[in-house]
Amino acid sequence: MAKQAVDVEQQVEQAFRAAREGEFGHISQLPALGPRVAPLLAPYLRDDRADIRREAVAVLAAVGGTAALPLLLEALGDQDADIRERAARALYTRYKPTTLARDKAAGSALRASVLAGNHAAACLLLLGYFPAAENEQSLRAVVEGFGAERTKLSDWGPVVAVALPAQVALSQLGDGAAREALLRTIDRASVADMEFFLSVLRDIDSPTVLHAIKKALDDDREIAGGIPSGAGPRRRLRDAAVDAFVRRLNLKVDFELTDSRRYSDEQVAQVRRSMDASLPR
Repeated sequence: MAKQAVDVEQQVEQAFRAAREGEFGHISQLPALGPRVAPLLAPYLRDDRADIRREAVAVLAAVGGTAALPLLLEALGDQDADIRERAARALYTRYKPTTLARDKAAGSALRASVLAGNHAAACLLLLGYFPAAENEQSLRAVVEGFGAERTKLSDWGPVVAVALPAQVALSQLGDGAAREALLRTIDRASVADMEFFLSVLRDIDSPTVLHAIKKALDDDREIAGGIPSGAGPRRRLRDAAVDAFVRRLNLKVDFELTDSRRYSDEQVAQVRRSMDASLPR
C-alpha cells in the first residue's frame, strides 16, 4: 500500500513537471488514479503559474468526490477569473446542491468568490442554496451593479445576462421580487434565455415559475445542437423542453427520451398533461 502511494505521488510530480515544460498530456491521465490523487494536487493549486493551477482544477473536476471538494472551494478564491469560473463549474456539475448546502465552508467560499467578481452562472446559482441575509445581499448587488454583463453555465451553453442566474438564485432563497423578474423575463425570453431556463430547472423550486417556463413546450424556434451539422430538421425549444421537464420532474411518459430528434405533437402534449397533473400551481 505504501509503495502504491509513492507511485501515485511520483506520477503526479512527473505529470506536472512535464506540464512546466509544455507537455500536458500526462496530466490528462491523472484522474484515472482516483480520489487518492486529490490531496496531492494542493501544491499545484497554489502554484505561481496560472496554467499549472488551471490544470490542477481540471484534474480535481474530473476526480470529484469528498477529497476534491475543499480544494475546489479553495480554487474559488484564485486570483485568476478563469480559474475561479472553472472551479465553480466543477462544483455545479460534480456535486449535488444538497450535498454542498451541508458544508458551511462552501457557502462562505461561494459568497467570497462572488464578492471578488466571480459572476459565473454556476457560482451565482450555487449561492442560492445557502440561506443567509449576506448571500441575498451579495446576489442583489450583482443584479444591480453587474446584471447586464454576460455569462454562461458551460462552454457550449447559451450566453445570458448575469442578472438571470442571480435572480434564479434569489428566487430559490425566497425573494419575491426576483421571482417576478423571472416571470417577466420568461414572458419575453430569447432563445438563449429559454435554453438557459431549461438547463437550470433543478435550481428552480417555484411551481409558478416552472409553469411559466412550460410555454417552451409550444415554442417552435430552432436551437443548435442535438442533430449533426447539415442534417435536419433541427430541434426546437419544445423538444429541449420535453427532455428538461421529464428529467427534472421525473414525469412518466410512454416514449423514450432522445437528444437527437424532434418529438411529435402528441408526445409534447403528454408532457404538458403530466406536468399539469403533478405540479401544483
